[in-house]
Amino acid sequence: MKKSRIAAALTLLALLGAGTPLLASGDANASASQKKIKTVPIVIEGLKALDPDSVYKVLGVETHSWLEFWKSDEKRIPVNLIPSIKNTLRGYLDSQGYYDATFTVKVTPKKVLIHIDENKPVTVADINISSDFPIEDYITFKKGEPFKTDQFTRIKSKIKAALLKEGYCSYDLDTKAYVDLEKRTVDLVYRLKKGGLCRFGNTTVAEKPEGISDAVILSRMRYRPGDVFTTERVNESYAALNELGIFGQTVINTEKKYFNEVRPDVYAKAKQKMHRYTVSVGYDTEVGLRVRGTYDHYNFLGGGRKFGLVAQYSTDVSELSADFFQPALFKFWDRYYNLYLDGGYHREAYDYYDEKKVYFDSKIGYNDGTWAWNLGYSLERLEIVQTATPDVNEQDFFPGFFDLIYGYGQLVYDRRDSKTNPRNGYYLSGYFEYGLSLGEIQNNPYYKLELEGHYIKSFGLLTLATVGHAAVLEDGGKAALPASKYLYAGGSYSNRAYGDRDIGITASPVRDLGIGGRTWLNYTAEAQYPIWGDFYAGIFYDATLIAEDAYSTVHSHWIQTGGGGIRYMTPIGPLKIDYGVNIHDPSIRRFSLMIGQSF
Repeated sequence: MKKSRIAAALTLLALLGAGTPLLASGDANASASQKKIKTVPIVIEGLKALDPDSVYKVLGVETHSWLEFWKSDEKRIPVNLIPSIKNTLRGYLDSQGYYDATFTVKVTPKKVLIHIDENKPVTVADINISSDFPIEDYITFKKGEPFKTDQFTRIKSKIKAALLKEGYCSYDLDTKAYVDLEKRTVDLVYRLKKGGLCRFGNTTVAEKPEGISDAVILSRMRYRPGDVFTTERVNESYAALNELGIFGQTVINTEKKYFNEVRPDVYAKAKQKMHRYTVSVGYDTEVGLRVRGTYDHYNFLGGGRKFGLVAQYSTDVSELSADFFQPALFKFWDRYYNLYLDGGYHREAYDYYDEKKVYFDSKIGYNDGTWAWNLGYSLERLEIVQTATPDVNEQDFFPGFFDLIYGYGQLVYDRRDSKTNPRNGYYLSGYFEYGLSLGEIQNNPYYKLELEGHYIKSFGLLTLATVGHAAVLEDGGKAALPASKYLYAGGSYSNRAYGDRDIGITASPVRDLGIGGRTWLNYTAEAQYPIWGDFYAGIFYDATLIAEDAYSTVHSHWIQTGGGGIRYMTPIGPLKIDYGVNIHDPSIRRFSLMIGQSF
């Protein structure tokens, strides 16, 4: 059982860069030569419907966030922006539907005073929609509301993005706003024919750095010819290209179409620096005080290869490792396969023992965005060192040395509409591991099987998701493996009332034995709904069962957790803060923080 702590991290110092010193400062001479622009107070009066903060912002007024509560609330405008106030304000009022608004601007050496009479805005009288694609949720206008031109433009852009995300690139979209200046009303018309589904054709590498083959770039495309065209697949391809770390600029041009077939052209330029190192000192409530350094050499020996080093020290986790990556090692059945090598030393502290490991891992992998698989083997020599005396019925480890050799394979089929924040689709994966625990007298075979499935469905803005896990470890009941090989649960991806690996064999709905099991079942149901901007509210239910024997749940019970939290959507996935409570014992509860989607 791993030490239980709240899963939140506070980084005290994180300094990244290639050749970046630990403490960096700007050019003092340049800073001294830059004169600070003079500002004067500004006051806006007379507003009734419009938001004053929005008007201040469009005028370029200096403001501060609510987090900077100690700063003065006085609004100030740079003097060089004062001459443009009238034109800027007129354009903003018109864009918000207030064509008849009048205003005065009084400028003195010490103050700018603006008085605005909004008068009657142009309002939406009618909304006519004719579409064979669901666009109602994107049209946010309501009858009787002021007509805002920027909102009208954003709606059209969102409809186009939604069509492309679903694979419709040959749509016919017509949006009109018919304004009656006498009545001060506008009639909105949205007409859409989505057309047929578009599909990817062959990709052409139009530009690439010297020494990089077409295969390296094509192996990063997260689609195959014949797949339905979606912007999500293009974005995933951008991310895969950037992961190589060798390109300073990449463009995937999808403008070239032949009927409903999109034939992308890829342009890639090399970045100047191919070396990167990071140094960080921080505190993490999972591992304590942590010092970590990394070094990456991109395009190592050419061909897009990467060599990396990692060194980390903390009270609970220490690591010294090296890794090597070879993209597009070979091509088989019109698919590119990559090589991954990893090896080093790893130490991790648990409640009653330390696990020290020297390892080497090698695998071949493939990923096209829908299908992904890895096939590899690993060698490990582990030493288990007892650090405290557990209760007799909670000892889940045996001190000494373990030598493991095993092969493994993983297969993934991903049909979610997004990897970072899916709203519809499903995900299936399977993992199988077979190996030997080498002993002085005999070798003990074992195998591990893990299955995982996700299903996500959205209804309007509401997203519902369910996730299931099942795993079994068969070692013949000989307990010849290190404790870390057995099955535990707990944490953000299994049961959120508990810390990572805090749940062992589940003896009752409120108690576990602290010992890893050989059968694991886990179920999660979750719902999320937007509440404000990029903030979402979520509720969830987690259930976990871990049994002592393989393929058996006898004498084991479900540990059930309910809870909720807040999600903030970022480009790399949601930042989630959840609070989980054991349904049968509310005293068992926990906050958790994670980046990434749990479904």
